[in-house]
Amino acid sequence: MELITKKSILIIAPSLIAESLSLKLTSLDTNLNITLNSGSKNLNPDLIIWNILNYQSEDLIRLELLKLKERWDESKILVIFSGELVNKTKLTPSLNSEGLLLNPSADKVLESINIITEGGRVFDLEINPSLKIKKEKELTFNQKLLSSGLKQIDTEINYIFKYVNSDSTPEFYKFILKGRLRELITAKSFLIFLWGNSLDLYSEAIYSEDKINIENKDTNTIFIKNKNTFEIWDLILERLSKRYNSTNLDVDFNNSSIILSGIKKEFISRLICKMLDELDNLIKNIKENYKEKDYKEDFNSLIEELRINTISNITENYFRVKKNGESISINEYIYKEVTCNEIDRESHESIMFIDPIIKNEPIDYDGKLLPLYETESFIVLENIISNWIIRNCNLLASEVFNICSSWPELRTILINPQLQSTRSFERFRNNINNYNRWHENIYMPIYLYESKREYIDIIDSKFTRYYKNENREKELENLEWFQKQVTLLVEIRDAIAPQLEIAVKYIGNLFVNFLTKVVGKAIGLVGKGILQGLGRSSTK
Repeated sequence: MELITKKSILIIAPSLIAESLSLKLTSLDTNLNITLNSGSKNLNPDLIIWNILNYQSEDLIRLELLKLKERWDESKILVIFSGELVNKTKLTPSLNSEGLLLNPSADKVLESINIITEGGRVFDLEINPSLKIKKEKELTFNQKLLSSGLKQIDTEINYIFKYVNSDSTPEFYKFILKGRLRELITAKSFLIFLWGNSLDLYSEAIYSEDKINIENKDTNTIFIKNKNTFEIWDLILERLSKRYNSTNLDVDFNNSSIILSGIKKEFISRLICKMLDELDNLIKNIKENYKEKDYKEDFNSLIEELRINTISNITENYFRVKKNGESISINEYIYKEVTCNEIDRESHESIMFIDPIIKNEPIDYDGKLLPLYETESFIVLENIISNWIIRNCNLLASEVFNICSSWPELRTILINPQLQSTRSFERFRNNINNYNRWHENIYMPIYLYESKREYIDIIDSKFTRYYKNENREKELENLEWFQKQVTLLVEIRDAIAPQLEIAVKYIGNLFVNFLTKVVGKAIGLVGKGILQGLGRSSTK
């Protein structure tokens, strides 16, 4: 019979929360050896669960994590954030720990323990709205008595500890106090054993077993069982598919930079999801067929083929439309006509994220090597891929608009109904062209000079634009002459503006002094002379 080794768990948390969690975990899994006292001698836990109630400073938490790693260098750490302060933040902090959860249930904590102890990673990307905590919760009479009793016992225990640990306390009194301490601990354990489930009410319902919103409970929780990049890619693929597979997009026709907004909603979703599928096929194809030879020689042609395959499947197979009296397959026509050679400089090079996935290596991002199984790396990779897909689909949408300009019948099928009239259609195209010229010659050089990149993503069913600071020195060096002059003008402005501000301020101060001390005094003397003259005349 095989001997089963128990998992050693250390819980660092307020006493009531630690005891409540310990009770529930041991009831779910008897193969856990849980310790609540971090001061125990010869303690070497497999996993440390650190519960943080008041999230105020990310830097302080990182400092405490370093201290925990120094003391237990071989132990893995699961950080649990709880409380109302966490719910006010949009994203979780990026910490160097094996696990990070927000207001989890006991079941999720247990699942995380099993994954982390086996070498995996678990982290929440953002807060699940279904797990928000109410500030006030009414307690029943029995619960009030239980809470009051346990708090009194804790106060008494802490009071006794002060005297027991004091050198000035006589040994006889210490003997009596230790007996009293054993009685209090026994009473507390008995109360927890009888009414442990009620502890949720004053531990802020952190480990509630209620199945609230089961369908979306773990949508923002990432479980990485193996540190394999293909598993991470599958997780990102699944998350992005759920995000893109919605036709209920809120489009804005005034947002001329998003060409996709001019296409019907169902085709927007179809185009993005198809490109995501083609990217998945490309990664798996390279992994299988380029084992011995370098795939980078064929990489550009593979990416071009990916784009053509995506746009040539924008409609259902066998779908035909009349053109000049002839029935033509839309997909076949698009496949022959498009070139897909355009590049959006605001998207990263596809080799940047494809290569680490295929080779199972860290991603080289902004001068740092980031293992993909870490929280920060996962978010970075997901944002890069999402931005690349949407921007490339944006370029494909431009191809669709070019084809529809000479094919009015196709316009009624693919283009948004509000843009199907010739005037609206051409006005939308002109706005797009104007924006592209301004972006290419003015905005983008400034972004490069300021070391920031524009991202486009679908957030809350809307196309959203945001910016992130990144090192873009190489791109800055490859700018054309006119684009470099734009950056030069920005640099001249930055250099001259402070000097002009100082000069204007200095001249202003001189002018004020001149008016007050010279002109003002002169006016005062003239006024005084007039008054004196009036006085003399009145005396006479």
